[in-house]
Amino acid sequence: MKKSILDTNILTAFLKDNSKVVNKVAKYLDEYDKLTISVITYYEILRGLKEIKSKKKLKLFYEMAEKAEIIILTVEIMDKASDVYLELKKKGELIEDADILVAASAIVNNLILITDNERHFRRIKRLEVENWLH
Repeated sequence: MKKSILDTNILTAFLKDNSKVVNKVAKYLDEYDKLTISVITYYEILRGLKEIKSKKKLKLFYEMAEKAEIIILTVEIMDKASDVYLELKKKGELIEDADILVAASAIVNNLILITDNERHFRRIKRLEVENWLH
């Protein structure tokens, strides 16, 4: 299993105790000592949990995040993101900036992107994508 970065929808499924994702995470953690997420995913999860005022899930998320590797946005990631943006724009297949930033984080760090949004992310060259919900 190659080192991976979890997209927001996969982390959400994990926090909701989806058995498929929980099992994949357990297997992944047998090989790697921590999960990897983007600071973008951190933000998206945090804002969602705060919005629904779920103290239990917020506590669980904070505990998971403390142990996770959180990829911050660097100049290299921003350079890659701008290339991805232009590539998608030329094809008329733009996706949200947050998704572009997560994808660029995966590419720059040579990580597989684990997502349930394969349709968007498969548009990006050099991005490896896997879905733990299927």
